[in-house]
Amino acid sequence: MLTLRNSTRWAGLLLPLCLCATLLCADDKPWKSKPYQEWNDKDVHSIMTDSPWVRKTTIQRTWLAKPAAPQQEISGGVRQAPMVIGSTGSSSGGTSRESEASAHDLNLYVYWDSSRVMRAASARQRVLHGEIRESEVEQYVNAPQEEYQIVLSTADMTPFIKSDEKFFQANAFLEMKRGKLKLSSSHVVYQRDSNDVLKQAVFFFPKKTSSGPSIGSNETDVEFKCKIGDSTLRVDFKPQTMTGQSGPDL
Repeated sequence: MLTLRNSTRWAGLLLPLCLCATLLCADDKPWKSKPYQEWNDKDVHSIMTDSPWVRKTTIQRTWLAKPAAPQQEISGGVRQAPMVIGSTGSSSGGTSRESEASAHDLNLYVYWDSSRVMRAASARQRVLHGEIRESEVEQYVNAPQEEYQIVLSTADMTPFIKSDEKFFQANAFLEMKRGKLKLSSSHVVYQRDSNDVLKQAVFFFPKKTSSGPSIGSNETDVEFKCKIGDSTLRVDFKPQTMTGQSGPDL
């Protein structure tokens, strides 16, 4: 018979086991649980859509009230893998508009693309789909990144077509909550596909300033802010959670 004393004893044994199971589940993420050489399509999709290096938000398409640009300019925006290994940017599951509430809502996807995890996911995806050889991956994944790279992708790139890279360079910032630093973009690069359709914008930010690292090791919150149309995009990244098997990964 199970007595109250026995029940208490079993509860005391089960609690640590439950805590251990919770911790194991928390670490059961592909970027922590296995090397990138073992990632499958599901793992890559998880990294590209639901990891600390990716943010999704929605803004209003205020430019729709104005004369529309030609349709071929408005369309596009689905992220593509770099044409050549080592190119800026990485691929993802695409920029879906399915969850948008109306035609005026627009999903935007922001990727911390200078991280080793994101670069590995991009390269691994191309290996899995036969676009590159596995022997090409390591050098790309481990290549030093002199600046932070933030990639913005969306299904409607009209604001980027109407304004050039210099405009967005002047209107994009990284703001550190703890370090109180507001970092301006050093430059912006537009990426287009083989048909010259604009697919994504890559924002570069210096890793160092005259006073030291741009993002301190104890930084808790980094906000990417960018003016798009009549809206201001704001997304938060949490550096303390952006860690892979090799440690902090920005």
